[in-house]
Amino acid sequence: MKLIKSKFIFFYIFQLIFFIQFSYSQYNVKGKILDKNTGEPLSFASIKYNDNITTSNNNGTFHFTTNSPILHLKISYIGYLTFSADYTITKKDFDLGTIYLKEDIKTLSEVTVTSGKYRKAIEDVTVSIETVKPSFLEKNNTLSFDNLLEKIPGVNYVDGQANIRGGSGFSYGAGSRVLVLYDNIPALQFDSAYPNWGNIPVETIAKVEVMKGAGSSLYGSAAMNGVINILSIYAKKKPYLKIRAFGSVYDNPADPVKRWGDSRPYKYGFSAVYAKKIKKLDLVSSLYFNNEPISYKKDCFSQTARTTLKLDYHLSDALSIGLHTNLNTGKKITFFYWKNATSGAYTGDSLAYSLQDKKVYIFDPHISYFTKNGGKHIFQSRIYYVSNQVSDNKSNVSISEYGEYQYQKNFSDFGLILTGGMVHTEAITDAELYGDTIFVAKNSGFYAQAEKKLWKKLNLVFGARYEINSVSGPKVIEGEDVSEKYTRESKPIFRFGANYKLFPFTNIRASWGQGFRYPAIAEKFTNALSGNLLILPNPDLKSETGYTAEIGIRQGYKFYKFKGFADLSAFQSEYNNMIEFNLRYKGRLFFTAENIGNTIIKGIELSTGLTGNIAGVNISAMGGYLYIDPKYKDFNDEVKRNLSVDYNILKYRYKHSFRFDTEFKYKSFLLGFGSFYNSYMEAVDKILEQEIFIKGVKQYRKDHMHGTNVYRMRIGFEYKQMELLFNIDNLFNKEYSVRPGLLEAPRSFTLSLGYQLK
Repeated sequence: MKLIKSKFIFFYIFQLIFFIQFSYSQYNVKGKILDKNTGEPLSFASIKYNDNITTSNNNGTFHFTTNSPILHLKISYIGYLTFSADYTITKKDFDLGTIYLKEDIKTLSEVTVTSGKYRKAIEDVTVSIETVKPSFLEKNNTLSFDNLLEKIPGVNYVDGQANIRGGSGFSYGAGSRVLVLYDNIPALQFDSAYPNWGNIPVETIAKVEVMKGAGSSLYGSAAMNGVINILSIYAKKKPYLKIRAFGSVYDNPADPVKRWGDSRPYKYGFSAVYAKKIKKLDLVSSLYFNNEPISYKKDCFSQTARTTLKLDYHLSDALSIGLHTNLNTGKKITFFYWKNATSGAYTGDSLAYSLQDKKVYIFDPHISYFTKNGGKHIFQSRIYYVSNQVSDNKSNVSISEYGEYQYQKNFSDFGLILTGGMVHTEAITDAELYGDTIFVAKNSGFYAQAEKKLWKKLNLVFGARYEINSVSGPKVIEGEDVSEKYTRESKPIFRFGANYKLFPFTNIRASWGQGFRYPAIAEKFTNALSGNLLILPNPDLKSETGYTAEIGIRQGYKFYKFKGFADLSAFQSEYNNMIEFNLRYKGRLFFTAENIGNTIIKGIELSTGLTGNIAGVNISAMGGYLYIDPKYKDFNDEVKRNLSVDYNILKYRYKHSFRFDTEFKYKSFLLGFGSFYNSYMEAVDKILEQEIFIKGVKQYRKDHMHGTNVYRMRIGFEYKQMELLFNIDNLFNKEYSVRPGLLEAPRSFTLSLGYQLK
């Protein structure tokens, strides 16, 4: 009996020891998350295991360790149904295998990454964001990215520069308050803060996101007025091949007096894109060519050729390296202002023509590493070489180097996401345009942002950045000693935001963000002659500061087979020491960048979009209306003397603008319409209307005091892998101008043929 009892005691002790050992064992768990329909990996999916959380990496794989043999697993991904399951772990290395997630067809969510540098439902962000899909670019015959800007609600485009909600006017190709990103890397030429739109490979675009309002805390100086983030396609297991060829012909101007020749202006070109996963290598490549031998502007032409290559190699599930390249070249002749407003409207003044021969080489090396606990390390960099050989001593050559380290971690136990990093840019510019001398510009920044979720309804955002900027150059410019003008500036800036889910499809938001923008080399030191217009440097130019505040509401809706949204916001932007180019006359006529004082821009914006199906017809629509009230805070006699009107309004702005686009598709046929409207540009530089150097401006503006409404139409047919598109831009051949002294294109007809491997 004692023997039996001792055996039971030994058995219980053995069980206890085994249980304790089993309970405190560490198990390695791994798995992979794929899209149920496409089989593609889902990166950055949220994986909750017991009371911990991690994320999937670029390949959709994940791994973690746990001490418990009982596993409660929950996987969520924006736009997909949540996956939940319980497991009993039976061995130390436990493989969950492949887990497939299904798309949630009932969701109204759209994903955005720009506001926080990670995937997030658009209704949960604290600022206004507009998105554009690649099909919109293709169907609207977008040959260069700047062709798209006038079609996006809340965005205007004036002679090469984008502005959001009236944040900029006419800046003569230098200085931008809107930061353009390509795959999350700044795409502005550093010395001029100007986007070379021809560098953007429109043929590889997967999505465009426009963030409205100050984004300086995350993205730096140039994001004072907003961010345009251009995201490219990525390689998949299934090969992707798309080829497109096009040809366009311009119609005669609506006014026969303005016709300058018997030949019809035309252009043609092609693009090709190929993408494929090859074992551990992701490959994306493209070619593009566009030739306009005869422009609608007399004696002008343009030609652009570009090739891109993206190589990403996965050394492991957690570590990947890559190199993206963009090589492009272009040549063109154009003019800055017309000969006159009548018979010479599409002909340049004899002194206004310039020849440009551009070469751009861009190399983007990068590394990304995902830790086991869900942390993300990213190092991305850019080497940007540009050579602009321009007639009339306006050439410039620059090379800039950019590097950024970023770390991000999701602390799900606290409902907290932290993002932080450091960035440095350095550029050397040798330019006739800046007085035939060398300048060196440096910029460094340190940033952090925290996003906290409370009660599953309230999102709070706090961001901060510390930026340091310096420029060095020659001691003497135009006979003036400027050695004391080179200053080293530094400034902290902050951002706050909140978003509350009031009802299942209703979100209200509020945000406030500071901006800080230092003048670009081109704004401060340009010294050139364009026709009979002199551009002079201003070494005394100061940096500008300001803020943007916004409140808004986003309402999602769903009825019958339609779903969509309506977004209403009210905003206010204030700028101190605002920088703008002004036209002056002091014994000679000249353009120069100046601090025009303090300004304030108030406004409201409504944007909307919907998709659906009725009677077999797929319908999609998007649009928006913007009203702004742009004013000088210090409206004094000096401002009045240089303004073409006698009341308080900022120059080169449209108070009202409206955008819309709609498409109907039935089986293989599609029909689309679109339009953009800009109200009358009320104020310009007063000297322009005095016609000292540009003839006919005052009378032309007087004859065109109504707004401009330009329409477009497209018809398409798809057959298997082929698509034929016919586009008419400027459908009613409207004559219009977006800035004094230059007319936009008359009606054009484009026929394009595309092939896509499916």
